[in-house]
Amino acid sequence: MATDFRGYLTLLERRLHLDPSERDEIVNELHVHVQDRVLERIENGQSPEAALRETLDSLGTARELADGFYEVHSRGPWRHTALAVVPHLLLALTYAFHLWTNPMWVAAMMLIAISASVVGWRKGRPRWAYPWLGYSLIAPIVSWGLAMSAVGYGAWGVLTSGTLPLGMPIYVASFVYFAISLWVVIKFVSRVARPDWVMASLAILPVPFLAYWFFFFFNWGFAVEENARQLREVDSSAAIIFLIIAAATAIFYRIGRRLVRVALLAITTPSLIVLAWMSYQGGRGYVAVFLFAVMSMAVLLSPALFDLKDPKDDDEEQFPDVATTGLADFIE
Repeated sequence: MATDFRGYLTLLERRLHLDPSERDEIVNELHVHVQDRVLERIENGQSPEAALRETLDSLGTARELADGFYEVHSRGPWRHTALAVVPHLLLALTYAFHLWTNPMWVAAMMLIAISASVVGWRKGRPRWAYPWLGYSLIAPIVSWGLAMSAVGYGAWGVLTSGTLPLGMPIYVASFVYFAISLWVVIKFVSRVARPDWVMASLAILPVPFLAYWFFFFFNWGFAVEENARQLREVDSSAAIIFLIIAAATAIFYRIGRRLVRVALLAITTPSLIVLAWMSYQGGRGYVAVFLFAVMSMAVLLSPALFDLKDPKDDDEEQFPDVATTGLADFIE
């Protein structure tokens, strides 16, 4: 147990995984609470060092206290839950009524997602905004795929015929665009993931399925007019998948335990990929769907990379004795 209160608060802040405003409020209230308890113990005859030590012992470790605060404060109110499931329900309607074939509807959906994301970003990224932020990444992800498809098409042309099917400036522009947009998205995701990477994973929950739907069908030529009917035949399955995502999102917001949230996301993503594969009459094969499910899990858990810390941060015994940290300043 650390006897340095400043170190205790530092560990607590790092483990709270809440919005900065909520985190600061909790830390300030805890500081006042500990100060009051220490003064009470000193008035009862304890030394300042012993009073602080017993007060912190009664609170438990910073990990335990942070987990308790997270479970209570991270549970979204019903208003946030309702706003968070709206984009998934809109996608379910889009597939149920085959509206993805209507460019005006798709453009309107993207405009709504981007507008909601901008509003949420300016409001300090409230919890309801995370699913909207995730959908705003769909356009750059699709454009990446198109850019890399052009590069791959060029590489195939060089291997088979020794010539580039398209002009060199197109391939240079594709590489430059991919690099710049990737940097922008990484910066964006890092900002979203730093308070709580689990919320960032929730934001990108539908991305693997949308990537599977788009790249599988469009890469294999199902998007041409004569094959559009085959896509519409599986739209009902896609609508069900987004209803499942909406239900998983609602459960996520109403559950406070962090490990349960991680487990929910880890189970949902590969299950949706397998369900999509089964709905599409087996897709391209068992190996392909397995690899895509594994990649989807990697994408889903990638925001955790932004939460890595020095292993020393987990050592709750690393701080000096309270007598050397200015206790008198703390209790006055």
